[in-house]
Amino acid sequence: MWVSGSGKTTLMTELLQIHSKFVLVPSYTTRPMRENERNGRKYWHISDEKFQEMIKNWELLEYALVHNKFYYWTRLSEIQKAFEKWLTPIKELDINWLEQVIQDSKWLDYVSIFLDLPDDKMVERIKFRGSVFQEEIDRRVASAQVERVRAKKICDYVIDASGTVKENLKKINEILQKLIK
Repeated sequence: MWVSGSGKTTLMTELLQIHSKFVLVPSYTTRPMRENERNGRKYWHISDEKFQEMIKNWELLEYALVHNKFYYWTRLSEIQKAFEKWLTPIKELDINWLEQVIQDSKWLDYVSIFLDLPDDKMVERIKFRGSVFQEEIDRRVASAQVERVRAKKICDYVIDASGTVKENLKKINEILQKLIK
């Protein structure tokens, strides 16, 4: 889990390069594909109709409406594929998703890490990525304030991700080393 601008994509990429037994489980979403995205890499972009069909067919581990705009979810078969290959699935989850996993998937063994940033650092990083409307920034800051409170109650670890990629990766690896022992 994370707040916007916490560096989750960069950190996930680095973790996958370091740990050969990890595999990223892509998310599915109803949001339109961005310029630099390719279907199946980090996300599968699906129509609202296909999303509803997947719900009816019980194909989802969980799903959530994110930023009150688009649905994101995990397809159960993606988790199963990782287990069949004896890999450890890692997944980017919104705090809503984690709450749903906690509620609905008590059989699933997992560790949750929340990447947090102070609001000013988060806004700085969001703006650095490109032009964003103030309304979008305000929505993300408001979401982050709520998510922080919830994360402190339900996440196994909360990391201040305002450091460098190297510093943040070290924090995550320290957690993983504790879990491996």
